[in-house]
Amino acid sequence: MANILMSDPRPAAMYWGKHRTMLYNESYVAVMGKKHPGMMGKQFSDAWSEVDGDFSPAFDTAYETGTSYLLNDARFYIDRQGYLEETYYSIAIIPFSLEDGDVGFYNPVSDSTRQVIGDRRMAFLLRLGQYIASSREPKDFWQQLLLALQGDHLDLPFAILYSAGGDINETLSESSELSQTLRNWTLEGLIRVPEKCTSIPKRINTEQAIEDFLPEFYDLVKQESPHLLREDDGTLPEFISREITVIMDGEHPCKSAIFLPIRSTADNVLGFMILGVNPRRKFDDDYKVFMELLSRQLATSMASALLFEEEIRRGQMVAEQANHDRNLLSRRLAIQRHEALEIETRFRRMADLAPVGMFHIDLQGVLLYGNNEYYNMTGHDRNTVSEPMSWYRFLHEADHPIVDREWSKLLGGAAVSIELRLKRPFVAEEIVPGEKVEGFAWIIAAAYPERADDGTVIGILGCITDISRQKWMEGFQTRKMMEAVELKRQQENFIDMTSHEMRNPLSAIIQCGDWIGTSLSEFPGESQNTTIPRELVDGYADAAQTIVLCAQHQKRIIDDILTLSKLDSDLLFVTPVEVQPISVIQVALKMFDSELQKSDMELRFRTDPSYSRLAVDWVRLDPSRLLQVLINLTTNAIKFTQTELKRRITIRIGASTEMPTGRNGFEYLPRSSNRKDLSLGTAWGTGEMVYLYVEVEDTGRGLNENERNLLFRRFSQASPRTHVQYGGSGLGLFISRELTELQGGQIGVASKAGVGSTFAFYVRARRCAPPEDPKPIHSYHVDMKAQSKIISPAAISRLQNGSSLPTHNQISQPVAPKHVLIVEDNIVNQKVLSKQLRSAGCTVHVANHGGEALSFLSTTKFWAGNEIAGVLLHIILMDLEMPVMDGLTCVKKIRELQAEGVLTRHVPVIAVTANARSEQITTAKECGMDSVVTKPFRIPELLPEMERQVQQWEGRPAEVERPISAPP
Repeated sequence: MANILMSDPRPAAMYWGKHRTMLYNESYVAVMGKKHPGMMGKQFSDAWSEVDGDFSPAFDTAYETGTSYLLNDARFYIDRQGYLEETYYSIAIIPFSLEDGDVGFYNPVSDSTRQVIGDRRMAFLLRLGQYIASSREPKDFWQQLLLALQGDHLDLPFAILYSAGGDINETLSESSELSQTLRNWTLEGLIRVPEKCTSIPKRINTEQAIEDFLPEFYDLVKQESPHLLREDDGTLPEFISREITVIMDGEHPCKSAIFLPIRSTADNVLGFMILGVNPRRKFDDDYKVFMELLSRQLATSMASALLFEEEIRRGQMVAEQANHDRNLLSRRLAIQRHEALEIETRFRRMADLAPVGMFHIDLQGVLLYGNNEYYNMTGHDRNTVSEPMSWYRFLHEADHPIVDREWSKLLGGAAVSIELRLKRPFVAEEIVPGEKVEGFAWIIAAAYPERADDGTVIGILGCITDISRQKWMEGFQTRKMMEAVELKRQQENFIDMTSHEMRNPLSAIIQCGDWIGTSLSEFPGESQNTTIPRELVDGYADAAQTIVLCAQHQKRIIDDILTLSKLDSDLLFVTPVEVQPISVIQVALKMFDSELQKSDMELRFRTDPSYSRLAVDWVRLDPSRLLQVLINLTTNAIKFTQTELKRRITIRIGASTEMPTGRNGFEYLPRSSNRKDLSLGTAWGTGEMVYLYVEVEDTGRGLNENERNLLFRRFSQASPRTHVQYGGSGLGLFISRELTELQGGQIGVASKAGVGSTFAFYVRARRCAPPEDPKPIHSYHVDMKAQSKIISPAAISRLQNGSSLPTHNQISQPVAPKHVLIVEDNIVNQKVLSKQLRSAGCTVHVANHGGEALSFLSTTKFWAGNEIAGVLLHIILMDLEMPVMDGLTCVKKIRELQAEGVLTRHVPVIAVTANARSEQITTAKECGMDSVVTKPFRIPELLPEMERQVQQWEGRPAEVERPISAPP
């Protein structure tokens, strides 16, 4: 949208989102005046506060109806030059949808101020002419003039009219030396002058009175043109600025006025007017032209009135005088024609200096006029301008059909704007330093039909602008975008491969740990031939549990490496659930027991008094994201403390209803400006907001100032020696900072070399009621989607107190289908998964790839003709990445066999894969997989999903299944 805005040749602005944040293009600067550039990025109500009330209905209408809103020649008072200026604009308000459901507005504008005000002034002059044209004598002329001025006119807010005394033929000129007969002036009338203004004399009959009334009066009355009187230079009479106010959108003190002498010819001065000036418009050239036209019309009408009176009163003498006046008028008309010709000449000079090409073409395509820039830009031969359509020669042949189409539109009366290529090349070296840029020259042509008085098209007017640089930059941006897309694709392929290779062995580790733990829980401890101490059995169970916890934590780290790209794209989400923070942290710290014992390290977990004071119990937050940060910080503390003489780590949790600011001089890092806060959504509930802060204090080596400055950066560690001595990738603290800020929090560090470090962070949560069915505590930092029962909190408590594990009868096992086909090329995973499923009571068959799976499927009861004698099979567990035939190809083939009737029933297939991205999961389901379980997984997670799929499809024929191509 910004590119469209900046490419629009019209003045245009864009208002983004519910706050209507403002952007605008270069042409729009003329609309704002001195407000530029301060308006960029402001909300509409602040940027255009003076017209906010005028625009609000238009915005609301466009928002409610979803359709564009158009205003033609609407009046606005805009402060863009230091005062409220009367302006007229034709505007369009075009709504468009944003991704978050909000609405933006595109606002092209067209300044019609000059046209509207010009029409208004011309209408007044026409009405004035109708009044004073009927005058037959000077006295009648004054009355008709006052009647014409009585109508409201914004450009003439008040008027004071005086007529000259003496005979009408007596003149005031340079040769008369201030004729004594023109010292008598009579007030003919006041228009919109307050009654309280008592300083305006009804008669002026002495030179002193004239000087008191209007200094420099005789100099002003000699001038042929109206003159501006201003308060700031002392030419405006004091009584006007003191007693007269201009009524227009409120009262305004009069700061200027216009002195307009009324003549019948260049020498005869028969009166004068003092006219008010519109306080909302500057006295510019257009205003001067209006006053000149008014003065000429008054002179012409006065001359007509005098001629008519003289004809009655003097006969032939009047006729001669009229002839003389007509000659004067003819000369004036000749002067006006000369002035018009001079104006046209000036326009051509201005056009020749314009930075854009300007042209005028007749209906046969003959170039009537082109300015210098037009010829320079196009390379048009000046000697061939008289030939019809000669300008086609400099256009690229491929664009001739476009020009043919748009030319027809122009002849039909429509305006057009098109982008065209020229034959001449475009070469530039300063766009990209050190690189020569070449290509076609491009122009944007805007053309408009020229119409006669009856509306028929008589010619074509327009301008062209060179946009070669912009077009080259558009292509350059497209190329860079495609390169970025390709780089992102390569990165995703690399991450997918790495993830696949890391998740496969993890799956085997987790399942082996589960098998050890389950077996030991069933072992009675003593038998006829073997006696194993209960303490040793409990130790084995504890070790198996630690294997599972650590493997799950490694899975979490792999997932975060995969989601680094999502962090950059704002695609990482936080999922709040009901938890007890202390319970979650206490159980999670269990994973560090063996490492702490090995290093002879003490770990203390303390609850800050603020936590108890606020009585924090159940809250809504994302425990997996909270624990990922805590585990990162605790792992770092252990790593940097285990080589010290004093080895102690203290973890504290506290709470606050206000945003924490750090304790004892501790400061949190400032939030990243581009990171969203996801903790304010509706998923977090409506309970009281609570800030939970966690501190991890260690007695490790500590950090100096330079090392502290390197922390929390992507792939950055405190020093080059850190990687060699302690290992790590430098991702942990960077991810921790991102995750805390996503949860509305901050992270920071206080450290001193040789003393130790304290890392602290806080997140935002909301109080909530306890859930009806709380999840096992372990599952929170393993996988929020898992429904497994690893070890209950009661069992954990017994382990910590030295009690035994629960017996087999105390552990509920999910119901499992009996006949399973495992399609897996990895021998280790194949072996471990088979053993686990057999331990759960399943009959397991194995295939090494999709081809073997299809061969085995032909021997089962699913195959037509084998319904009775075939091998019993309930479900298939299929890997995706396999040699010979991969899992996606295999499941497509299975669904094709179902559609052909070769398979009599729907075959449930669950994808068991290390491809964990959401796009890969969606692709698997679209190919025909009924469900997807990502590695590493646990048997208690897999068995319920297997049972659900078997029950869902049990006994259902293949023809009722969903199409293969349909999304899941």
